[in-house]
Amino acid sequence: MTAAGPLDVCIVVEGCYPFVAGGVSSWLDWLMRSQPDTTFGVVALTSDDRPRGMKYTLPENVSHFQAVALAPRLRKPGLTQPLIDAEELTDLLHGITREGRLDAFLALAALADRPVLRSGLGRFVRPAPPSVSDLISSEAAWTAMVACYQQVAPHASFPDFFWAWRNLVGGMISAATAPAPPARVYHAISTGYAGLYAVRAARQHGARSAITEHGIYTNERRIDLVMADWIADTIRTGLGGGEERTDVRDFWIETFEAYARLVYAGADRVTTLYGANQSFQRALGAREETLSVIPNGIVLERFSGIQGGRSSRPTAALIGRVVPIKDIEAFIAAAAVVRKAIPDVQFLLIGPTDEDEDYFALCRRQIDELGLGDTIVFTGKVNIADYLGRIDVLVLTSISEAQPLVLLEAGAAGVPCVATDVGSCREIIEGAPDEAPNLGSAGRVAPPMDSQAIGQAIIELLADAELRRRCGETLRQRVQTYFTSELSAARYGALYAELMTA
Repeated sequence: MTAAGPLDVCIVVEGCYPFVAGGVSSWLDWLMRSQPDTTFGVVALTSDDRPRGMKYTLPENVSHFQAVALAPRLRKPGLTQPLIDAEELTDLLHGITREGRLDAFLALAALADRPVLRSGLGRFVRPAPPSVSDLISSEAAWTAMVACYQQVAPHASFPDFFWAWRNLVGGMISAATAPAPPARVYHAISTGYAGLYAVRAARQHGARSAITEHGIYTNERRIDLVMADWIADTIRTGLGGGEERTDVRDFWIETFEAYARLVYAGADRVTTLYGANQSFQRALGAREETLSVIPNGIVLERFSGIQGGRSSRPTAALIGRVVPIKDIEAFIAAAAVVRKAIPDVQFLLIGPTDEDEDYFALCRRQIDELGLGDTIVFTGKVNIADYLGRIDVLVLTSISEAQPLVLLEAGAAGVPCVATDVGSCREIIEGAPDEAPNLGSAGRVAPPMDSQAIGQAIIELLADAELRRRCGETLRQRVQTYFTSELSAARYGALYAELMTA
């Protein structure tokens, strides 16, 4: 699918829409449908070039769709080599991956457009721009990688560094060189590779760029990489810490941070869902004049008429995927705390269980070990609106979140919440710092991974019907005032109008 003329907005996404359902994908589908007079294109960055099935029907105002593989199958080296200046390539790649320099990234993109000679078999081949394979697998690319290894992580395992380099630099080069449809605005839904693509495409076409972050991409990658057991640590740091040598895990994390600095430097606008995220953006160089907050919103009509607390048993529920980042283990442990005080309590786990089968099995074992088989029920994937009326308290135990829609949906139904102090949960439950007048508390906020504190907060709400009612009504009022889809759509419409007329 290709547009006949320049798009109004080209959306750039990584690892989600339209191939993965739910979460950011659902939000993106809503965003484009909420702007019916805006012509969109979608560039979906994928890990590789395997065929994927679409989980969404593209909206009618999407006139261009393109998938870009970050790690495409590389062409085998031929008998000729591109005459790329290895020293120049080394300097550019070091400037991008270690210093986060926008000028180096744009120079690399320009290098990919510059015809170069190829030599071999005693002859020269007609000049042509270097391919992705040339920039990753050629003799010059190897020389540049080895030079960067020696500068950055000479004490780390070279094989591990090699594969980290192929992933990190290969994805960056794909983002720097993939074709970009002409558009007036490029809107990336993260920093990372999507942000790199958007900033480069905007410069290429003389357009504007915007970055919207739900969660902070660098923080999420840091959590993934710290927990990753597929990365071998080869430098012993000791108990005292203070190790200045760079290991491969550090190289992964620091490179994503460098990419974020580069993207923030090139973006015309940087939005996020809540104010606390901006401290992370500022720390990596986002300019104050580019920053703004645009909260998500929900369609209130979907939850009209729902009133929580109509179950025959005291009921707490978690709505979400059964995956480690949701910390289902803490929810299960909190259930054990609550059952000691409220023996007939019921805990519902509402959401898909098949995304991480090993983790689901671990949670099942924990339930058996704690003797909670009669207390905890897995519902699987259901229509949330059908269940909100049965819930007295909604619980969120995540160790990382952005702006959880489930809290807003609970609020639309007047259901109070207990949530961990991550993302915008505190702002949703207690009000943003600039909420005037402050509407009051809509539940309780507990430290992440503290099942005792989470359990006690649930007990407090389940044991006091009047407190539940007040908290639920407070959350309903806060959602109706600040978090509707109409408000959010209007803010994005204004953002696009500003960028397209600037």
